[in-house]
Amino acid sequence: MKLQATLLLFLMLGIVSATTIIPVSVERLTNESSHVVEARVVSSESKWNPQHTLIFTYTKIEVMKTLKGAAQSSLVVKQIGGSAEGYTQKVAGVRYASPGEQTVLFLRPSAQQDGTFEITGLMQGNFAVHKSASGETLVSNGIPGVSAYQQGSTGEYTGTHMQLQELETRVQKAAQQ
Repeated sequence: MKLQATLLLFLMLGIVSATTIIPVSVERLTNESSHVVEARVVSSESKWNPQHTLIFTYTKIEVMKTLKGAAQSSLVVKQIGGSAEGYTQKVAGVRYASPGEQTVLFLRPSAQQDGTFEITGLMQGNFAVHKSASGETLVSNGIPGVSAYQQGSTGEYTGTHMQLQELETRVQKAAQQ
């Protein structure tokens, strides 16, 4: 009986620790964001909140191109999780960028009104930019460890993959409506 209870507990912990999202379109991400920018990561640091209960990662980005909103030349993006003072808090579905990395971010002002921005839709508003073998510039917001709920069932979230130019066009069209 104890073994069954222990196995049930481990199964429940596995379910509770996963991130499940309802996929949204690029157009909806655009509408729910105050800013959409193509950016390069300048720096990143993690630290505890004032209550010392959560770790946040603060990523400074250099805006290379603004697709929506009137962005400054640099912004700070705040994401839950990170490593500080020997502790690590991980959140499935959060992609942390490294200095030099290029990204397209769908942003809105942080709920704490502290001058930082948060990513709209968790990883859905965070597109990694990379070059294909043929030289095309591609974007993707897929990340391992995330499930998607669609039409009554749950499956692996593989994200949205497309050429950067297509993403730019879709954002600009949605921003005009």
